[in-house]
Amino acid sequence: MTRQPLNLLDHLHQTILQFLNPFTASLSQARQAHAQILKTGLSSDTNLTTKLLSLYANNLCFDDANFVLDSISEPNLFSYSTLIHAFAKLNQFSHALGLFSQMLSRGLVPDSFLFPSVVKACAGLPASKAGKQVHAIASVSGLASDSFVQSSLVHMYIKCDQIRDARKLFDRVPQRDVIICSALISGYSRRGCVDEAMQLLSEMRAMCLEPNVVLWNGMIAGFNQSKLYADTVAVLQKMHSEGFRPDGSSISSALPAVGHLEDLGMGIQIHGYVVKQGLGSDKCVVSALIDLYGKCACSFEMSQVFHEMDQMDVGACNALVTGLSRNGLVDNALEVFRQFKDQGMELNIVSWTSIIASCSQNGKDMEALELFREMQVEGVEPNSVTIPCLLPACGNIAALMHGKAAHCFSLRRGISNDVYVGSSLIDMYAKCGKIRLSRLCFDEMPTRNLVCWNAVMGGYAMHGKANETMEVFRLMQRSGQKPDFISFTCVLSACSQKGLTDEGWYYFNSMSKEHGLEARVEHYACMVTLLSRSGKLEEAYSMIKQMPFEPDACVWGALLSSCRVHSNVTLGKYVAKKLFNLEPKNPGNYILLSNIYASKGMWSEVDRVRDKMKSLGLRKNPGCSWIEVKNKVHMLLAGDKAHPQMNQIIEKLNELSSEMKKSGYFPNTHFVLQDVEEQDKEQILCGHSEKLAVVLGLLNTPPGSSLRVIKNLRICGDCHAVIKFISSFEGREISVRDTNLFHHFKDGVCSCEDYW
Repeated sequence: MTRQPLNLLDHLHQTILQFLNPFTASLSQARQAHAQILKTGLSSDTNLTTKLLSLYANNLCFDDANFVLDSISEPNLFSYSTLIHAFAKLNQFSHALGLFSQMLSRGLVPDSFLFPSVVKACAGLPASKAGKQVHAIASVSGLASDSFVQSSLVHMYIKCDQIRDARKLFDRVPQRDVIICSALISGYSRRGCVDEAMQLLSEMRAMCLEPNVVLWNGMIAGFNQSKLYADTVAVLQKMHSEGFRPDGSSISSALPAVGHLEDLGMGIQIHGYVVKQGLGSDKCVVSALIDLYGKCACSFEMSQVFHEMDQMDVGACNALVTGLSRNGLVDNALEVFRQFKDQGMELNIVSWTSIIASCSQNGKDMEALELFREMQVEGVEPNSVTIPCLLPACGNIAALMHGKAAHCFSLRRGISNDVYVGSSLIDMYAKCGKIRLSRLCFDEMPTRNLVCWNAVMGGYAMHGKANETMEVFRLMQRSGQKPDFISFTCVLSACSQKGLTDEGWYYFNSMSKEHGLEARVEHYACMVTLLSRSGKLEEAYSMIKQMPFEPDACVWGALLSSCRVHSNVTLGKYVAKKLFNLEPKNPGNYILLSNIYASKGMWSEVDRVRDKMKSLGLRKNPGCSWIEVKNKVHMLLAGDKAHPQMNQIIEKLNELSSEMKKSGYFPNTHFVLQDVEEQDKEQILCGHSEKLAVVLGLLNTPPGSSLRVIKNLRICGDCHAVIKFISSFEGREISVRDTNLFHHFKDGVCSCEDYW
């Protein structure tokens, strides 16, 4: 290459330097300057190449930056430091560590200015092993005693969850300051080490170092993160009593703890402080106040705080929607969400996930599915929190295709191995009648927690597979996972579905004897169901009387349900009175007692119970069933006339009824608990929602394909018999999930073996 005259090179050098001004240079100017450097042979000029490196890194052009570095024949420490500093500043920690390793391989020795950036990269990943190697290099090079290096190393060990190593290094630091003390105290706080945090606070004061607001905030946020809510509030009070003024960060970190404690009085005091100190414009504080009032069931105050905001904020919107849903006001939450969307609010993934969770948790499963589709149309991508919120809605109404779509999405995003996503998939497939797919999801999970084990056991119990439930329970124990209260609820429920009395007693007694767990009310409810369903009503009643605590409505309800099965009027009347006191507004208890009377033909008593319901303004919950046909979920009510295919459904039902009578089956009008004519009773039976759903499936699916139906009440005996016949006559596998378990019908036989 021809050398340019010296004065021309000087001019070019000055021009290129102007192009590389870090405050004014654009990316295009940097590239023009780079071209000039290559053209004029100035790539050996360290000043120019260093500025170019910095510009490329700040513009996230890492390939260009690495190209410049590689083009330098003898890069020095300053060249590497410039790029490593930039990478660490931009949180490109892997790039920073890669360059540091390359620098060491060239024999360059880092200085005290470079180490903090490298240590920051180790902390940001976090990579404790690499951090310890960097610590060793600092010690060998004699820089480990530098105060900046020591401070960064302490921070690194804390962020890498190596609190003991952080403390060892902290104890060797000769001159400690508030910053390094605050870091370690915050680290202790985040790990719930209350005594260690308070002890270090005392030691700090002994060193004549006074805490600042940052330190107090670190303790408050740390204790709240560790779910030490009482300690969180205590630290806020201590901070205030010692003359420090809590700021927005202090308040927004403490309010969630107050909410979890449901300490409304403390919340009102803090709200007063917020008003007095003029913190009402802090968006985080406002969101935390809304969340607090939501947790304390103060819907009016929650809405009032929101409407007093100067400027609408998405965080406050999310808190309001969640708060309304938490208090059962899901319709209000939906309305508010729609208003925010219509007003052009930029709703984020938290917003969408919150409203989807609200719907799926409050019986609005169809709305949850629709919102999920709408969210994707809006370009908001679901995450590992959204999917577990959506899947229960799919399971609740057996929307299998929607559940499979969510599963495929989680596979594409690489989040299917997340234990919460995995356990939700296990539960969804089980509720959709696909217990084999449920088990497959469980078997393919790389890591399992207790939630996963309980999900698969709960699925087997729901399907009446007691042996499989007990086998998974034993497998869980062999894996080293300890069962909890839910685990025993699953296995006892499975025993009750099959009438396995001896096995039920074994697991019930082993809770305290082998596992140190005292039986809770749900375990007693399972045992009462197990005993009373098998005809041992007096034994079940005796067990209730011997309970170490007051039986709740769930326990008495289990016994009343069995009194209905066995038509026990005397015990049923007594149990019903208990339930009327515990749940005066629950119509189901009145219906059960009415049905017990009706089963004995005691129509005057039936009328008396029905009149009582009317006087209390109670109505029977209508039977409702769901079936998914061609990716669309249909809902049918008992006696439904509104469905567009109802005429075809009735016609098909009549055809089936005729075939059934030819084969010797006649409707079991014993299950119509009303004082009407036999012909009317037959008509009533034809209108049961599960029959309507099954026939809708027959009309709209290919011959031989399986059907899945969900019902909100227990399946009636006549419907059970009819669907058995249909499964044989039509050659279909039909699954019906009622409130108790799954009934799998095939070739005229049900998986429950008619024990239900």
